[in-house]
Amino acid sequence: MHNYTKKMQKPQNIIAQISKNLKEKKWNCLVDNCDQIAINSHLIQQNGLLSNITYNGHLVELKMIDANKWDNKKLPFEFGTVGIKHALTHKVFCNKHDTEIFKPIETDDKNFESYEAFLLFSYRAVCAEIRKKEINVEQFTRMANAKSLLGIIDQDFLNSNIEGNKLGIEDLIVLKTELEKEIENNTDKYKHFVHKYPKLEIYASAIFSANDLDYFSHISEPDLDNVYIHFLPLEDNFLILVGYHSEHVSEKIIAFCNSWKNLSLENLQKKLTTLFSSNVENWGLSTELYKEILDKNKSKYIKTLVENENLYGISVEKDFNLFEK
Repeated sequence: MHNYTKKMQKPQNIIAQISKNLKEKKWNCLVDNCDQIAINSHLIQQNGLLSNITYNGHLVELKMIDANKWDNKKLPFEFGTVGIKHALTHKVFCNKHDTEIFKPIETDDKNFESYEAFLLFSYRAVCAEIRKKEINVEQFTRMANAKSLLGIIDQDFLNSNIEGNKLGIEDLIVLKTELEKEIENNTDKYKHFVHKYPKLEIYASAIFSANDLDYFSHISEPDLDNVYIHFLPLEDNFLILVGYHSEHVSEKIIAFCNSWKNLSLENLQKKLTTLFSSNVENWGLSTELYKEILDKNKSKYIKTLVENENLYGISVEKDFNLFEK
């Protein structure tokens, strides 16, 4: 009976084991020529930002449900609490480089509105995207090579995901190199906008393509027209940093960066909802703000997120407010 049960192991259990093994995998630091092991690096630092909106040491982020608990009647995502030490963390840099590179935005006299801060948040976001796509490649490759999944998961689907993520990594490496040069030389090649609002207990840091493309069919030219956007919860304010590389820009990108200016609270919340359900998955909120969100809106948000999975480019704002009272 035991051997039979083992042979009939459910596909989601195998996928869950692959995911578990990947979480335990050690990755090298993404700084060129560094062979040190990467630590869990915060996209947005714990002290001075996340600590401003933390209650009892926890925040809330959207997570994929453990594959062992998948239910065909439910979507595989849910909101869950996360300790502040693990909020928006990825295995990106070794301890030495994580400390040295981002020191300017970790000091007591830091200026989060500065050009330097924008560059550093953007650099960290780009490197996190590289690492996430590397993990995706590894996961889909292991699934493709798993004999127990043969005939269960479409191999063409797995191979196209592997290829798509590899193409994405190639583009991101170009963006990473450009940011490294600018951080080193400061030649004002990037344009960034600062928008400030009353305190809002939300955080995010991301990069996304402004083009309506599909990485699975993206073969020829690299996609470098990207938006860099960061939502920072200050002690008394909510800061939005958004910008682009001046050589990889379009009217659509400029309009998007300006569109965050002078918004009412309702319109700001709608723009955040659209962005978080289409372009940006690296985000979170305080436990107190999460309690105020209607259950029907939580369900609608997750459904919208899944529906938008294969959409690219700057999304048209939807008349949906996740945060409405």
